[in-house]
Formats: sequence, structure tokens, C-alpha cells
Amino acid sequence: MGRLKQDLRAGLATPPADVEAMDELVATAHRLLDAEVAFDEAKHRLANAELESRHAATQRAVVWFAAAPVLVPLVAAALVLFEVLSPVWLLALVPLFAAGLWIGFAPVRRVGDVIRERTRAAWAGSVTAGLLVVALVPSPAAVVATILTALGVAGTLALLWRESRIP
Repeated sequence: MGRLKQDLRAGLATPPADVEAMDELVATAHRLLDAEVAFDEAKHRLANAELESRHAATQRAVVWFAAAPVLVPLVAAALVLFEVLSPVWLLALVPLFAAGLWIGFAPVRRVGDVIRERTRAAWAGSVTAGLLVVALVPSPAAVVATILTALGVAGTLALLWRESRIP
């Protein structure tokens, strides 16, 4: 493309003397235009291929990331059912469980921002599930982990809400 541009500039620097020289310049301009269109199409195909690759990787990864936000609240809900834990824990368990289901099983659209937000939500949900485990185990860190779990649930839901708002 660079050579074609130089040939065209050189030909236009001095006005062509005959019709054949003008026809050669027009042919060079057409070749340049075709090369630019081909370049733009190749660039677009490459961007689509990269996005498809990211999409496929994210689609596979979020299924694994969703395991913790789904399974940990299920086990904790069983503990609530058997009256080992207070029913107040359901305020954190139900939204985290729903977020885990959304992370793992909702389709990921092929939009870069959606892929990025779903990945962030998956990480946030997994970390929140880990914090929930720490909060449920009686220890000195349980109070801090409970507060962080509540913040993590809110953050995970906020990330999923942001993802749903992306056009």
C-alpha cells in the first residue's frame, strides 16, 4: 500500500502529458483503494477473531468460577435449614446463589465490555464465596469476613447489573 501511495503521489506531482499516463494513475488509484479495502477487512476479521477467542475462553472459565458462588450458598442454606445457622444468613446466601447461577449459565454476549464485566463478576463471586466460608467458620476473623461477604455480594450483583446495562 505504501508503494502504491508513493506511485500515485509521484504521478500527481506533475500533470500527466498523455492519456496513457492518466490511465496508469487511475489504475494505481484503483489498486490503492482495493488494497485499503482489503486491509480494513483483514483488520476487522482479526478483531472479530480475537473477540471470539476471548468470548470462548470466558464462556468456559465462568462455568468453573460459578461453582463456588453456587455450591457454598447451597451448603450454607442446608445449614440454615437444619438450624445450624441463623436465617439471617439467607440475606447473603440467596443473592450470591442467584449471582452464581447468572455467572455460570447466562449467555455471554460477544461484546468486549460484556466479556470483561462477566469475568470481573466471576472473580468477585468466587472471592465472595471464599469470604463466606471464612465468615461461617467460628474464628476471630468471622466478623470481618461477614462484613466483607456482604460487600462482596453487593459488588458481584453490581457488576452483573452493569453487564446487563451494556448495549
